[in-house]
Amino acid sequence: MDEVRLKIRKRAVPSRGRARLHTAMLSQLGVREESKLEIVNEAVSKSVTVTLFADSMVEEGYIRLSAEDLAALGMAEEDVVVIRKKPPLAERIKKEAEETAERVSEEAEKVGEAVKKEVGEAREAAARAADTVKEKAAGAYGRIVEEAAPVTERIEGATKETVSRIKKEVTPATEKVEGAAREAYARITESPVRERLSKATESVIERLKPGEEAKLKKVLEECKGSIQTATVSSDTVADSLIKELDLPEDVVISAVQRNKEIIIPKGDTRLVKGDIVYLVGKEEGLRECMKMLEG
Repeated sequence: MDEVRLKIRKRAVPSRGRARLHTAMLSQLGVREESKLEIVNEAVSKSVTVTLFADSMVEEGYIRLSAEDLAALGMAEEDVVVIRKKPPLAERIKKEAEETAERVSEEAEKVGEAVKKEVGEAREAAARAADTVKEKAAGAYGRIVEEAAPVTERIEGATKETVSRIKKEVTPATEKVEGAAREAYARITESPVRERLSKATESVIERLKPGEEAKLKKVLEECKGSIQTATVSSDTVADSLIKELDLPEDVVISAVQRNKEIIIPKGDTRLVKGDIVYLVGKEEGLRECMKMLEG
C-alpha cells in the first residue's frame, strides 16, 4: 500500500519533522521505522516530510504530528491527511522523467487536424525527446546507485556501531532507573497509602522519576479516601485550569504526574493532554470524575 488516510492527533511536545504511528501501520505502508513519509493536505496542496517512529500507544487510524507540522499543513486535530511513502531520489528522478515524456506526448495529441503534419513531426520530436530523457534518467539512476552504494554501506556500518555504543551506555542507566522506580513503588506501597490504591494507580507510580515518589507519598498520606488515577484525554478538559473544572464535592485532585514528575496542583494549574491526575475521594465521585477527565 503506497498511501493511507489517517486522522491527526497533536503531539504534546515540540518535535518538528517527527511523526508517530501505531506499530501495525508500518507493515500496511510497507515501511520501516525512521523511514521518510510525505504528509499531504489535499485540500490546499500542502505537504511536509517527516521521519516515522513506531509507537504502540498511538491509536490505530491516527497519526501524531507536532504543532509545527500541523501549522505548515494548515490543519488541526481530527482532520484527515494522506500518508505516502517517500520514494528514494533515484526513483523520483526516473518517475518524473517518464511523466514528463507522457505529458509531452499528450500535449502533442491535442493539436487540431489543421496541423496534422506539424503534429506528426511534433510527435516524432516528442518521442525522441522522451527516449533521450529516459536514457539520461536511466544513466543517472545507474550512476546514483553506483555512487550511493558505498555511502549507504558506510552509513549502515556507522549506524550499527552507534546503536551498539548507545545500548552499552544506556543499559546501566536504564537498570539504575528501573531499580529506583521499583524502590519508589515499594516505599509508597509499604506505607498505609497502599490499601487505598487501585491496581491501575500502582502501575502508574512505577513510572515516576527517582526522588518524585517522596513528594507523591506525602501528598497522598495527607488526603483521606480511595485513590484513583485518570489520564487527561478529553478535549473539553485539556488546557483547562483546575479551578475551572466542575469536580464532585467529595473528590480532590491531590497531584498531577506530567511525564515522570509530580506537580502539586493549585487552582491555576493547567491540565494538558497526557497528564496523569491522582484523585482522592469516594468511589462514586471518583468514577464520575474519571469519566469527565478521560471523555
